[in-house]
Amino acid sequence: MSGKGTIKPEPKIAAVTETDIKPLKLVGGQKQTKTTKASTNKKGLKRKAEPLETQPPAQVTMERRTRVIRVPKKNGCEHVTLSEESGCEHLKVYKKNNKDTYLDNFNIIAELSMHWYHIGLPAPQEGNPNGRSLCPQKCFVCKTREGKLHACIDCVFIGCHRINNRSHAIDHYHNEGHTFAVDVVRLDLFCYRCDDYIYDSAFRRSKIQQEVHASEKESNRKDPNSKRARYVSWVPTKEETEKIRKNSTLVPCSGLRGLYNMGATCFMNAVLQVFINNPIIKNYFMSDKHNKALCETAGCMCCEFDNLFQEFFSGETKPYPPCSFLHAMWLSSTELAGYNEQDAHEFYMAAINKMHSDSKEKTADDLNKIDIKCECIMHKTFGGLFQSRIKCKKCNRVSIIFEHLVEWQIHLRGNGIVKKKGGVNGGSKASNEVTETKNSLFDCLDRCTAEEQLEGYTCEKCHEQKNTKRISCRKLPPVLVFIVERFQRTTRTTSKTSKNEEEFEFPEEIDMAPWTSRAEEVLEAGGSLDDLPEYKYKLISVVNHEGKINTGHYTTYCKNRGQWFLFDDHAVKLANVEDVLQSKRKAYLCFYMAETIEYDQAQEMAIG
Repeated sequence: MSGKGTIKPEPKIAAVTETDIKPLKLVGGQKQTKTTKASTNKKGLKRKAEPLETQPPAQVTMERRTRVIRVPKKNGCEHVTLSEESGCEHLKVYKKNNKDTYLDNFNIIAELSMHWYHIGLPAPQEGNPNGRSLCPQKCFVCKTREGKLHACIDCVFIGCHRINNRSHAIDHYHNEGHTFAVDVVRLDLFCYRCDDYIYDSAFRRSKIQQEVHASEKESNRKDPNSKRARYVSWVPTKEETEKIRKNSTLVPCSGLRGLYNMGATCFMNAVLQVFINNPIIKNYFMSDKHNKALCETAGCMCCEFDNLFQEFFSGETKPYPPCSFLHAMWLSSTELAGYNEQDAHEFYMAAINKMHSDSKEKTADDLNKIDIKCECIMHKTFGGLFQSRIKCKKCNRVSIIFEHLVEWQIHLRGNGIVKKKGGVNGGSKASNEVTETKNSLFDCLDRCTAEEQLEGYTCEKCHEQKNTKRISCRKLPPVLVFIVERFQRTTRTTSKTSKNEEEFEFPEEIDMAPWTSRAEEVLEAGGSLDDLPEYKYKLISVVNHEGKINTGHYTTYCKNRGQWFLFDDHAVKLANVEDVLQSKRKAYLCFYMAETIEYDQAQEMAIG
């Protein structure tokens, strides 16, 4: 197009020739039959007949072929490559500059177009031999309703397009510089700089959505009394659930594999299933944050975990023998070496420490410094902060001590309880008083965070020994781990241990707000716990210990994609939350995950 108002003829569409068609592949080894077909060139002369390969449609596989179309230079613009995603380079720029609004006007035009289609004006018989309705819209300049009408997607202008050597839509493009318009009937997108209709997936999806919406509205208009069946949610009863469970066929799930017992290694298998089914740790290794092929650390525990996740999500469902992992753990933690029964809690701590030391994101400084934040995946997942607040009752001096949190010890009351001294610089009276009380997680947390009288601690200001201590959680981790104190020494003078098999009740969900340092500050200021935000955690894993100390066995309940499973070494069984919560006498390690993770925590995990 050379100047204003000059109209170029419609671009010709090149005919598809036989050479554009890729031969079809024969499937099943059937014999091809060759036929011939004569074609005619532009001058009407017959070309030499060429053989064509044909075969039954049911025996053919089609190969999709992508065609790249190039538009010649117009008005000095560069060649434009068309693709399925974006019609032309001009549209890419337009979408980039109008990222949030480029579809708004198109949707309005599309909605009106569907409306016009259903209320269209009767078409004159001589003007429309098919008898179709005319669009009630008309060109803003010449008032015609015939031919193609283009609606500008930048303004409300509608103009005729190439009718009797005139095009008010093109005039509008030259006057206003608005590059794109839409055919008001077909909703095809037109680029004036390319002088052609273009395809774009986003506009295509929007067009289809409008067509579906218009069809629904038309159905309601034709039969306004028609009613759709009301959706009724169905929650199966306990009896129905049991019938479904008995008559269902279990289908293997990705990532669910048992672990072979390598000889009294159930303690390791139980904790490994916790790590594998932890969403944060899974996301870290499945997104290739640690690649064993690029790691040069000898005996790297992160590499062992990387290999473990590859094996578990390879599609294989048979139990996996963790020989390499066991060997690496023996080399790094000699106290866990051998085939004797070991403690799952000790393995959990050893795995975290080894992962920290082998992690490339670890903090080089001493982790004992509270102001140092570790960047390794284990401390990002399980790491929090305890706060011990010591207050002198005489001079009101307050001192704060922080301590890293990777687990929260839960002390049970009942048979086998050991009287012990605790506190800072000595024991406390509260820790020596044994009272009969219920062993629920809520009660245990209340006892743990209750104010206690300190003995043997001298105030640095008034030098009196009238001090109290209160523990609270200063920073909650994404995954909170409660260690139930099941194994205790019988007496202080012997190394013999006994198992506390008292019932421990734990919930499926818990709000940790009452045991935070913020709650302590609010209560001291005379406020209410109702003013605190919720810190909800949901149960995701439970490690159980059954039997005696030296002859016991570890199993694990883990939640995977909303469903509970029981992991018993090589065996994986479907379970339900009632099974999990009933393991009151066996629960040893309870893992809770935050329902909401703060934005900065999520960002750290994403880039860690």
